[in-house]
Parts: sequence; structure tokens; C-alpha cells
Amino acid sequence: MQQDKTTTPVLATHDLGKRFGALWAVRGIQLALQPGSITGLLGPNGAGKTTLIRMCAGLLRPDTGHVSVAGEQQTPANLHTRARLGVVSADAPLIGELTVVHMLRLQGVLYGLHGARLRAACAHAVDEFCLGEFQRRRIGVLSTGMRQRAAIACAMLHQPEVLLLDEPTVGLDPDVRRHIWDCLRAVAQRGVAILFTTHYLEEAARLCQLVHLIVRGAVVMSIAPADLDGSAERFEREYLRIVQQEPGV
Repeated sequence: MQQDKTTTPVLATHDLGKRFGALWAVRGIQLALQPGSITGLLGPNGAGKTTLIRMCAGLLRPDTGHVSVAGEQQTPANLHTRARLGVVSADAPLIGELTVVHMLRLQGVLYGLHGARLRAACAHAVDEFCLGEFQRRRIGVLSTGMRQRAAIACAMLHQPEVLLLDEPTVGLDPDVRRHIWDCLRAVAQRGVAILFTTHYLEEAARLCQLVHLIVRGAVVMSIAPADLDGSAERFEREYLRIVQQEPGV
């Protein structure tokens, strides 16, 4: 999707940094996400990807810089900016004893939806994410792939402008992973900006317009997979070349 470069980014980070004791988990991160874009964060374990996502979501306060959502500064206390985000963590906090439809209703109420609006939003989510067959089943008995699909549906229920995901397809079978990819592409086509972390090089190459390689909390290179002729193999070689240049990684 072509983006208007003059548009205010729907999500941006400005010299973002986070320190835990003497360790800088994130340092100097500059991101700018346009509506409808899919951006990936790729890097070794401990590179700072999850910390970055949590700061973007308003769950962690930065030590340097700030996050802005549609031009408004994000803070843990700013409920207005957080309402414009949908968040899916690696261990999505779904309640195992609730059915899928009850989990959706609870999520909707938490975001201020009631009555006809809530019923319509839940019906739309069930349809969009192909949950009809499973909507009466308890979350706790779902497969990992179905739980993740339900988690994305919950995150999208209130029609956010940005979707943040931390390793959304970890541990999933290849066919389930590809279905999640289709869901994310459909979300982006509606104009939602997506930022996600992954360890899968093929996933980043196939989904993203831009991938940021993060090592020791800093972006060491940004790659547009399309510039590598869409080849996952070339993308992997470029990724390994960059990472292997970093001492100790």
C-alpha cells in the first residue's frame, strides 16, 4: 500500500530508550508507522523487541524519549492514546474459563462498548476471524492457534488504529501461521498500522514493508524486503550478515 509521506505517523517513537539497572534494553529507537503499514522487529533473544512493544503499548514508561500516537504523547496514564491501540502479547491474557464470545464481550465492555454496538462488534469479530465454529467453546480448551486468533479478535474489537503484536505466531504450525498472516494482511488493508516482533525470517520477509533489525536494544539496519526481490533466502542471508557483524551476538 502506497503511503502519503506527509501524513502524521499513527505511531512514532522519538529517541526511545529504556534502562534496567546498568543495562540499556532499548536505546535511541526511531520508528514511524503509517496507516495500513506492516512493520517487523527482528533480532536475537534479548535484543529489546518486547521491551519496545511494551513501551509503545503504554505499559512501560521510557527512560529517554517518548512514543506518540497520532501526534499525541503516549504515557501509561493516557487512556485516550491507549484506546487507539490493540495489543496481543506472546502470552495473551485470555481467561480460560470464558467462552470466546464471552471473552469478546468482556473486552468490548472494557473499551466502553455496550448494547447494540457491543453485539455488532462481537459478531463482526467472530466473522472476520473465522471464530463462528468456536465461539461457544471455552478459551482453555482451544488449540494454540485458535487462542491466538481469538486474542487478535479481542485486540481488534474496538477498531484500533494500531495493532501491536509480540511474536504472534510463535509455536504455531505452518498452516496456522499462514492463516494468521492472512488475518494480519486483512487488518492492514483496512488501514490499521501493524508493528510486530518475530523470530521467523520468512514471516518478516513475506508480511512486512519494512523490517528493523534490533541488536542490543538498537536498530542496526532497516530493510525493505521488497528491495531484495521478495526472496526469503536473500533476506535471511542479509539478516545473518548484519547480525554476525555484531560482536558477542
